[in-house]
Amino acid sequence: MSLQSLEDVQDLARGAVLLGTGGGGDPYIGELFLSAQLEKGKTVEIVAANALPDDAFVISIAGIGSPPVLLEHLVSERTLTHLVARAEAFYGRRIDAIISAEIGGANAMFPLALGALIGIPVVDADGIGRAVPHIEMTTFSIFGCKATPALLVDDLGNCVTIDAADDRTCENLARSTTMSLGSITFGALYPMTGQQVKRCAVHRTLTHALEIGRCIREARAASEDVVGDLVAFLGRWDNRPANVLFDGKIIDVRHETRDGWHWGQAILAPFGDSEDRFSIDIQNEYLVARMNDEVVAMVPDLISIVDRESGEPLTAEMLTYGLRVKVIGYAADPLLRRPESLDVLGPRMFGLDMDYAPIETLNLCEPPARKRAPAA
Repeated sequence: MSLQSLEDVQDLARGAVLLGTGGGGDPYIGELFLSAQLEKGKTVEIVAANALPDDAFVISIAGIGSPPVLLEHLVSERTLTHLVARAEAFYGRRIDAIISAEIGGANAMFPLALGALIGIPVVDADGIGRAVPHIEMTTFSIFGCKATPALLVDDLGNCVTIDAADDRTCENLARSTTMSLGSITFGALYPMTGQQVKRCAVHRTLTHALEIGRCIREARAASEDVVGDLVAFLGRWDNRPANVLFDGKIIDVRHETRDGWHWGQAILAPFGDSEDRFSIDIQNEYLVARMNDEVVAMVPDLISIVDRESGEPLTAEMLTYGLRVKVIGYAADPLLRRPESLDVLGPRMFGLDMDYAPIETLNLCEPPARKRAPAA
């Protein structure tokens, strides 16, 4: 896989928003950063996880904090290059490749921009296949790779090292540190070998994001049903179920930055006079969707909101009153549905009083290969 043009960058950013399920930060910031590198003649080398040497040294680069704050702080080349220099000095060896902690939003774009900036390959994989609010909620952590020792830096040059007994403690320390540094930091986490990346990562997620964005762009030019084409494409990727959960308008939305996270809730109503109501709870990402208080999708399955006409995916902080949208439910990567993953990623870990139920059992969505017959 390679990024050949600025159009590819835009496609990848668009796909990263959808996979980010509302979180991961606005990719436009990362898109500008990456586009600037390509315009300077730089390139980014993207490598398959399985192509890494087993002894390669790989770290994850991620923004940590509240996504709305990132829009105010932006990101600088100096901050990220400073992070890499400090990380190589701290770990005592050259970094062979970098990998996204999560594929969602800006956190999909920063490693690519950094890879282009300083000439480090980027792995076509990530640690979750979506976005999540906690550091320990990654397949890296779930399947045995510690997040620490880790480094956090901010734009002022502050650098904090964390060596925690477990990744949940790392999350708590990183969150409190980030709050004290203005609610946004950048981290070098999850020092891994190539062998560990092959075993623990969700593979081909950069490719997936690029192809999602490309699907939306091409459908706009050729289709009368952009979202329908998008849902059909999603259902063909590893045969993971996808469906439109709701079609309507946002009639109320609440945003709050608290404890280093973006919290909120969006309430939607259908067009016309119906009294039906659709709600989505937010903690950086869209966590649970309900139709008239009945759950129709929940974490770790993906809930994504797109503009109903253009198919453009929307981050949580983009939600405003009056937007006309469709809500898409999309089954998580199978790695996230394993029992050991649900112990960390299931709805109860987000304070929700419910056990995980797959999206296809809640709203009867099906892969395109098994379409239901039309009603008589």
